[in-house]
Amino acid sequence: MILLLLLLYVFLEGVVIYILSKYTLKGISLMDCVRVNLATQFFNAITPFASGGQPFQVVYFHSRGIKVKDSTSIVVMNFITYSIAFVIVGLMCLIIKYSYFHVLLEGSGYRYLILVGISINIIVTLFTISLAFSKKLYYILIEVLWKKIIRWPILRRFHLDEKTSQFSKMILDYQVKISELKQNWFLWFMTILIHIIRVIIFAIIPLIIFQALGENLTGLWLNLIVASMFVDIIMSYVPTPGASGGAEGVFYLFFNLFFKTMVVPGLLLWRLITYYLYIVAGFIALVTLNYQNNLKDLNYDNVYDIEEENSFE
Repeated sequence: MILLLLLLYVFLEGVVIYILSKYTLKGISLMDCVRVNLATQFFNAITPFASGGQPFQVVYFHSRGIKVKDSTSIVVMNFITYSIAFVIVGLMCLIIKYSYFHVLLEGSGYRYLILVGISINIIVTLFTISLAFSKKLYYILIEVLWKKIIRWPILRRFHLDEKTSQFSKMILDYQVKISELKQNWFLWFMTILIHIIRVIIFAIIPLIIFQALGENLTGLWLNLIVASMFVDIIMSYVPTPGASGGAEGVFYLFFNLFFKTMVVPGLLLWRLITYYLYIVAGFIALVTLNYQNNLKDLNYDNVYDIEEENSFE
């Protein structure tokens, strides 16, 4: 049951990537997207703040012959819609059960970490959306701030001007591309809905683990789903690969409120299944992916600009 939930969790994000790519690219299959997403979990697991997955997806699609602006639009739209879904579910949990956990965690600072976590997620989501769609914000960050910073004497020797120009062109091209997608409200609705289902699936996994360990969950399902969601909210800003250290402590704190004897076995199984299993499966997907550069001719009539080709060099 747990493995089926994990497979569904990975498969559904592959579906989101596939839906987004169908509006932009030709030749990407659903299974390609599912395997790319599984490989993405490997990079998310080994990097702080799960920050390695999105760059990997851009690099992978580029290796298949896809322009950076096109692959970036898919990756960023996927990230934005997931972030919106995560915030929606998180806010619903806060509205429904925050007062309940506020009492249970009386005297513990963790009750405030929930608010900090959801606030950080809201800020990151709003910033990403603004950067994706706002040319004014781009101008302030790149043209005003960054181009002044790279003129500092300590940075001049790195000759960042040329790379900055390439990056600026890529961002502007990407904003044009993503602006085409933002008008499709059905696309937004479907991808956000799928991600909401994914967030809930991931929150249910600890419950299935404790049920398998023989714990009685009668009358506790909603409280436990919210507890699991609060764990995910706090984990999302722990600055270690896989939120190591923080994830285990937060999980123990919340689920020890309900399961005194089985909380440690449940914690070990949860971490094994949702983290270490992901690393192994993600690595297998990574080394078996199709890296053949066979999508360029299918999607583009003309050859790349030289700046596009050199953007990762």
